[in-house]
Amino acid sequence: MEIMLIVFGGIYGLLVLVGLPALIIAYLGLRTENADLRTRLEQLVKEVEILVREVAALRQDAPQQTPPEQTERSAALSPEPDPGPAPLTAPVARHDEQASPVSAPPQAAPPEPQGPTLADRLAGWLRENWTLALAALSLILGGLFMVQYGVEQGLLTPPLRVLGALVLGAALIAGGEAIRRRHGDTAAPNLRHLPSTFSGAGTVVLFIAILSAHALYGLIGSVPALAGMAVVSVVAMLLGWLYGPVLSAIGLLGATAAPFFVGGSSDKAVLLYPYFAMVGLAGLGIDTFRRWAWVSGLALALPAGALGLLWFHAPDARGLALAALALAAGAVLIPARSLRPGADGPTVTEGLGGARPAFPTWLAAAGLALASGAGLWLVLDALRPTEAAIGFALLLVLFAGAVLGLSRAPAFEDLAILPGGAALLALGLHAAGDGPLYRAFRAGIDRLPESPAPTTVWWLAAGGAALSVIAFQRLRQAEPDGPNHRGFWALGAAVLLPATLLILEVFWAPAEVTGAYPWALAVMAGAALMVLLAERRSALGGEGRAFETGLFAASALILIGLALFLLLTKTALTLALSAMAVAAVAIDRRHPMRPLGWLAQLGAAVIGYRLVFDPGVDWAIDVAGPLDAALAHLGPLAAFAAMRVLARPDRGAVRALADSALVTTAAIAATVALRRWAGPEGFETHWAMGLTATVWTLAVLAQIWRLPHDPGLLRPLRILFAALLSLSALTAGILLLSDLAQLLDPGLASRRVAGPPVFDSLALALWPLALVLAAGARWLGEPGRPGARLLRPGLAGLSAGALGLWGWLEIRRLWRGPELSLPGPSDGELYSYTLALLLASGLGLVAAVLMRSHMLRRLAMAGVGLTVAKVFLIDMSGLSGLVRVASFVGLGLALAGLAWLDRAVSRIWEKG
Repeated sequence: MEIMLIVFGGIYGLLVLVGLPALIIAYLGLRTENADLRTRLEQLVKEVEILVREVAALRQDAPQQTPPEQTERSAALSPEPDPGPAPLTAPVARHDEQASPVSAPPQAAPPEPQGPTLADRLAGWLRENWTLALAALSLILGGLFMVQYGVEQGLLTPPLRVLGALVLGAALIAGGEAIRRRHGDTAAPNLRHLPSTFSGAGTVVLFIAILSAHALYGLIGSVPALAGMAVVSVVAMLLGWLYGPVLSAIGLLGATAAPFFVGGSSDKAVLLYPYFAMVGLAGLGIDTFRRWAWVSGLALALPAGALGLLWFHAPDARGLALAALALAAGAVLIPARSLRPGADGPTVTEGLGGARPAFPTWLAAAGLALASGAGLWLVLDALRPTEAAIGFALLLVLFAGAVLGLSRAPAFEDLAILPGGAALLALGLHAAGDGPLYRAFRAGIDRLPESPAPTTVWWLAAGGAALSVIAFQRLRQAEPDGPNHRGFWALGAAVLLPATLLILEVFWAPAEVTGAYPWALAVMAGAALMVLLAERRSALGGEGRAFETGLFAASALILIGLALFLLLTKTALTLALSAMAVAAVAIDRRHPMRPLGWLAQLGAAVIGYRLVFDPGVDWAIDVAGPLDAALAHLGPLAAFAAMRVLARPDRGAVRALADSALVTTAAIAATVALRRWAGPEGFETHWAMGLTATVWTLAVLAQIWRLPHDPGLLRPLRILFAALLSLSALTAGILLLSDLAQLLDPGLASRRVAGPPVFDSLALALWPLALVLAAGARWLGEPGRPGARLLRPGLAGLSAGALGLWGWLEIRRLWRGPELSLPGPSDGELYSYTLALLLASGLGLVAAVLMRSHMLRRLAMAGVGLTVAKVFLIDMSGLSGLVRVASFVGLGLALAGLAWLDRAVSRIWEKG
């Protein structure tokens, strides 16, 4: 019973595997024929209708346009018209000079014929030819079970069992070929696809026989088995050229599935790696002449899936690498039938953007993608270092083949991205996943001092150098002024080695194993290679000489910076990066190379990162000595100033970034100096926070001041810088208010105001901030500047608020002493607040007169109203005796004087 279930299960599985593709394959030709006939019929009907209308128009116009003499002469000389069938394309009638030409009305293009859907084709083929799929399946299973039956019953010796399978396979092929020679494969309706069924089943039985001879019985070795399967693959390819697509489908499906039914020991399963590669190459060889397209896709997809399943059963790195390499080479070379293929048209990346690449382009991309995925899988799933090394080697070989071997195929120009990107990805993921090659390399940390360091990282770095050199060789093969992807190859050659070294530094940390100095020397060797490539690219000339040479120069400077990072101290590295940024701008000024401007901007960003985060502000305050801290900030300040001066006039982004970096670095330097001077405890005070808020507010206002001078494309960058700096200023302002609030907290009596009255720590905290805000309102609020209508009142209001806060706290300090949290207020303090409000309102009116500002006038009168409200709501109940009398008398006199001043201002403005 179990055997029957296995048989029926196998029949059903193979029926799905064989039948469904066969349904698609068999009626592909019928669809084409049906669509062609339908198209011709519709075109014929349209052209006949056009011809009928033209003839009718000619008959109506002929008596009016043709002279009678010419009509009689034409009737006498012309024979009777032939009533035969009209041609498919009617010629345009020509008239004499007196006749006006008659043109047919414009006709819309005939619609595209809609052929039968895939479901209709499958249903139709299944109704008529379902027995063929079962016949092929039965024949294949017959050969398979013949071998297995002999094993179970012991009736025949192993050689006879294999010989019987070979004879059955040969007989099936011979029978199919006999029918094809007599009746064809698709010509006779009753025998349609029957030769393909017999021959395809025979091909699969031959594969089963050879696999059984090697895997089950050990009758032949690996080399004869491979040779035999190669012969069967050639036979299948020759038959595929003669037969229709059904044979190809049966052969590919059966040959791929056969090893999983034959079985055998796992130590002999290694032979299946080249076997599946041969199956795929045979399918590609069939399709290279028949051009069915889907056969190539099937020939690539089935062996790839089988290789994946085989890897989980019997992993073998060399077998998978060689099989993947063979399939990738076949997918690229066999459809073109050339060792140096040439393919025009859109690339795959252009196809993703809407273009339509040819099928060979997609097939080549699929082959390289599968092989690159195999290389990446070998690196990530490796159990031993040699397996990971084989994966890296496979990716390098694929990249070299795609770059150097496809130089005549513009459509394959971008396929090298697949193995190149997979190599960089594998390099990082292998270390992140603690792969065996990485573990073996990191084990060198615990080696004895006299033992040599592992050479793994040197080989990987050499591989990155090989990637760049290979890409540069492709750059040299391109015409200097020709229409090609020169920039693409220049970018690849300039990026691959630096990317490799940076990934090694970040994920592998080679300096911990080899030592910082040897690793830095290797990085400097990479920089030297980039300099050599820059010189060679400059010597090639061409239109993109400056840009592409600049790419190599920028890569060299990046690697030099990495080497300096490995060797120098924190301060020395910051100074070295600053010098490199200035050097990049200076070189770009003398020899214009736009990538050097990009490098300078990157250098500015890295310097900013170092000043803020690594080693950062905390290092400059708590760890570094005074000289190191000063040099770490003064060096970048000088560098950014030099960059701003040396930048070319057309490098607006470099100049804008230098401006922003200069202001930001100055703010950071001022903050560091202030904190080092104040000490850890002194910095956490209201005056230190006030000065810090002043520094960062000044940095924000400097960014806004430079905004109108930037081109339109750089304004968003400037606004982003201003927004980031505003967060720092806002944070310092919030801390300032928090520290001032602590002065009023009775529970924190230790918080006191320092210094003499008026010129104390409150003034140090708020005066500079108020002055900076007032200057911003004055200069940034000028008419015509961006955002002036919002900046002027906003900054002026913040400035007035800072001064008002200082005035309130200073009056409180004058009456209560340096400890503002003492209880109160006294009568004199309340009266002082009233006088201060009146004085501020009067000064506001004077300023309004001098500046002719209606806004200041309104603010001054609002201060008057606030003073009145205070007197009547607070002073009336809080004051007593003569103080209350003086308060109201003084308020009355002051209000009268302010009213007179306000009316005088109105008369002056009316006359003016």
